[in-house]
Amino acid sequence: MSQQTHDTIGRLAAGIRRALDLEEGRLSADTLSRAGELLEKTDARMDLGEDFTVVAFAGSTGSGKSSLFNAVAGLEIARVGVRRPTTSLPTACVWGEGGEELLAWLGVPVDNRTWRESALDGDDEESLHGLVLLDLPDHDSTAAEHRTESDRLVGLVDVVFWVVDPQKYADFSLHSHYLSQFAEHATTMVVVLNQIDTLGPAEREACRDHLSQLLAQDGLDGVRVQLASAVTREGVPGLRETLTDTVSAKNAASERLLADMRSLAAQMREELGEPLTDPTRLPGADRLVEAMVDAAGVTAVSQTVRDDYLRRSYRKTGYPPLALAQRGQADPLGAKHGGDRDDLVRAAVPETTRTQSARVNLAAHELVAEAVRSLPLQWRHAVSHAEKQSTAELTYTLDSAVTAVDIERRSPGWWNVAGFFQILFFVATVVGGLWLVAQGLLALFAGLVVDASPWLWIVPGALLVVGIVGSIITSVTAASARARGAQEAGDEVEARLREAVGQAAAGSYLEPITAILSEHKAVYDGLR
Repeated sequence: MSQQTHDTIGRLAAGIRRALDLEEGRLSADTLSRAGELLEKTDARMDLGEDFTVVAFAGSTGSGKSSLFNAVAGLEIARVGVRRPTTSLPTACVWGEGGEELLAWLGVPVDNRTWRESALDGDDEESLHGLVLLDLPDHDSTAAEHRTESDRLVGLVDVVFWVVDPQKYADFSLHSHYLSQFAEHATTMVVVLNQIDTLGPAEREACRDHLSQLLAQDGLDGVRVQLASAVTREGVPGLRETLTDTVSAKNAASERLLADMRSLAAQMREELGEPLTDPTRLPGADRLVEAMVDAAGVTAVSQTVRDDYLRRSYRKTGYPPLALAQRGQADPLGAKHGGDRDDLVRAAVPETTRTQSARVNLAAHELVAEAVRSLPLQWRHAVSHAEKQSTAELTYTLDSAVTAVDIERRSPGWWNVAGFFQILFFVATVVGGLWLVAQGLLALFAGLVVDASPWLWIVPGALLVVGIVGSIITSVTAASARARGAQEAGDEVEARLREAVGQAAAGSYLEPITAILSEHKAVYDGLR
């Protein structure tokens, strides 16, 4: 057995064992039974080694396989029945010493075992050393036990020589119940058209071509077809040469096991259905995230953060009289009543409405329906159950996602700078204005003569103008900076909340669903 073949058999066996560990109902009972039997057979056959190669002659009633068996063996070993059925037990011919343990595993009775070679043979049979040749009961026998035994051994041997005759080589039962079931076994099969002595040269070629066409339709396009006659011994040397090549390769057992593994794996994959390319990235997940973002009130939270930023920044950077007046207004977040401001920001978010929950449920249902449409019923039921559990915990999932985000209260340094200049210009405005008013009143009511120096009017006038202009410039600049800062603060919180909701959607919400889909893909990939 080559290392590559050994590794492939081991990998497929591991994949099949993993499939057997699936919950009940994920695979059919017939497939599970077949898988258990194949694993048991694989372990047993590999333990027996490949020193001997088991080849079986199988065929229908009247195909002449027993006569052909005797012709190949060169001895009259197999019983050629005049009346059918003959026997339900196989007959074995062994070339070389040993093989008893293998024959016992095959269930060949001791009385039906013959060891080929004698002193008269010389080295004529040496090329076949290591061959165990079986003559099986008729697969179409009227006796059920004969058919059962034939089917059992066809499943155990390394190579099958299907012996057919010119009258029944196109038999529907042979092709539909047997040959078409061995599409993966072309390298471990040979089809022998026996009794060619009853055909002329043209008829032989016509039968061979038609048989090859039927085999191609069975999925056995590459299977070898040989012609022989047990009566005239024509084609028998060619069969012995094929047997010699098979024995000398010493890989028939592993090739048969590999073919069995691939055939079963293909059946399992068909039952499992095509998996998603990446179960963690479900098509349509963006729609679900958007619905969850809406249900979680992400937009409301980000808007609250913007409003809170504007309110706090205005109190620091607004025109002092207006900012002072706003301090007396009620805080929508209730900060004057205590409590953590992050919690108060989240508390300002309205509760999830039924409409929002319905949107999430619909998005999730559409997402899951798209993901499982290629899966069989049992897998779809499992995913649907996981979806219902996740939907039932939607409120908790969203609340956990939102509350896990730390909402930073920004208080940038420019607030203090702007506040300082607002106060400075406001004081300049007040001082300049009061100075001018006081000086004007003194001149008007006290009758004082105003000093001829213009500075008594220039200085307060300058203070007033600088204060007003400075306040306007500072207010406009601060207003623009407040708007940008509020937008950035709201956008940052919204981005972090969206990320948190997206992680919740991919994690706690979709995790039970993706876990099932990932398991499905892992099992499927293990069977490739």
